[in-house]
Amino acid sequence: MIFDARSRKDDRSARVGMSLFRLSQAIKKMTQAESDALGLSPVQIQTLLFAFHTRGDAATVGNLAHALGTTHVTAVKTANGLVRKGLIVKTPKADDRRVTLLGLTEEGRRTASNVERWGRALEDALRPISDDALAHFELGLGAIVAALQRSGYLFAAEPCYGCVHFRPNAGDAAAPHYCELVHTYLTHEASLKECPDHTPSKQA
Repeated sequence: MIFDARSRKDDRSARVGMSLFRLSQAIKKMTQAESDALGLSPVQIQTLLFAFHTRGDAATVGNLAHALGTTHVTAVKTANGLVRKGLIVKTPKADDRRVTLLGLTEEGRRTASNVERWGRALEDALRPISDDALAHFELGLGAIVAALQRSGYLFAAEPCYGCVHFRPNAGDAAAPHYCELVHTYLTHEASLKECPDHTPSKQA
């Protein structure tokens, strides 16, 4: 019971859980302040960064909903708001027109580039901590993230490298890499984008 101070006293998991909860509250406050300064909501910024960093064929409304941890309907409303602002464009996927892809307009790309430092207050707060302490913290957080992913509470995307489906240098100069999941050759630039279907290989 993380909210019971007496229970936390003798339970390390509860103490860490409360620390993470307090961090989440602080992060929410930090990102809201940064978002207000940019004239966008936190979820709108997350949507722009999702479209900016996600591989084009994987930047679907459904994957956006997973990334935001929200419903499909909410993701659609968020995307539509950015369409009205002239920052996002929606197109049907070529091989399945039931699926909607999200792309950035020129203005959207400029805006996404400008918000790349969103979250800098948290980054700045971590910089004074020693590298050794951060290394241990990173390992612990990695274990927590993995556990939450397995439980279905967290969604994370990664670039192609280290994925079981990724076959580097299997194509030609124009599209040197291949994804066995979607049966598509990828440009090097596309392979550096995040993919929601990334599945770590045992060698990664």
